Amino acid sequence: MAHTNRVREIRVINNEIRSITGLRAIAALGVYINHFGNPAWFPNSLNNIQSNGGFAVPFFFVLSGFVLTLAHEGKQINARIFYLNRFARIGPTYIVALLIAVAYVSLSGFTFDHVFMMHFFGLQAWFPTSDSGFAFNGPGWTISVEIFFYALFPILFALFHSRHAFFGKWQTIVLLGISVSLIPFLVHISTLGEMRGLENSYIWPLFLPFHYLGLFILGIGGFKARNSIQTLFQSKFLQSLLCDVIVASSTLLFFVINFKNPMHPLLANAAQFWLLGIPFALSISFLSVAPFSPLSRILGSRLFWFAGKISMVFYLLHVPVTWWVQRIFPMATYEVRFLSVVTATILVHFLIELPANRLIKNLGRR
Repeated sequence: MAHTNRVREIRVINNEIRSITGLRAIAALGVYINHFGNPAWFPNSLNNIQSNGGFAVPFFFVLSGFVLTLAHEGKQINARIFYLNRFARIGPTYIVALLIAVAYVSLSGFTFDHVFMMHFFGLQAWFPTSDSGFAFNGPGWTISVEIFFYALFPILFALFHSRHAFFGKWQTIVLLGISVSLIPFLVHISTLGEMRGLENSYIWPLFLPFHYLGLFILGIGGFKARNSIQTLFQSKFLQSLLCDVIVASSTLLFFVINFKNPMHPLLANAAQFWLLGIPFALSISFLSVAPFSPLSRILGSRLFWFAGKISMVFYLLHVPVTWWVQRIFPMATYEVRFLSVVTATILVHFLIELPANRLIKNLGRR
């Protein structure tokens, strides 16, 4: 019986990863639409996808906390192996995307200087201005934030798994995540007068890495809450129903509702970014406990799962590859540009990301 339960648990964990990974594909698509607009055939009722698509980023930050905790739950973290695996996961693709962007920017007379080195080492999110933090491949700033999360994760993991029961409770972790998230929101409120007229600028404090730490902690709390969700909602039917309702509602919140605040767009931008962390954390948690729900099965299907697996490559390549396609083929349609990014993504995934990942991990074992 114990062996059967263990097999069932392994199967459930695999399904969890597949369905959650599938959701990443939708989030990555939202970012693409945010940067390059809706296709012409999109109905007008979905126009908010373009303005809201960028808010898939908090989903990635919440998911990062959840997935890292899932991968290390019940284990001792070896710092050397952990950081090596993290570099193997993001380093090769990040560098390739950066070099593609640099090659494009060099057409305008780019010279290698401290700004390039800042991007190369993933430090640009600490200098969030349009002429430094976003000088090359703009989406790379989120990798800079993720590096900050990775640096802190072994410490946070040890804290939340310490012998002190208080820190191990999911309620404590979630409250800490919400509290940390409120800090930058309050900073925004206190500095609105100084930031008038800068609503469309990449400025402090909107993009500094520690301002997103609360979202990452929410992801950790979301994982720790799984057992409580299963205990509270023991019926598989109820788990399935709640899962699909919460995920569908969060997706509608993300894609359909326009949060723009006529009083101050920058404040509305901040509110969206951080307040979406809670429904995203709930969505991920319920997907993990209800892999048998209809929506979980769809998101865990081969198509969505594969799209989710390559979503990070797609995310990092979509801007520089689109730049090159627009330069080489000025008359290229929206669909041609999008398919070019997808093609480049698949090629980089199989020819660079996977081989480099294996190579780095093998070198680390020696």
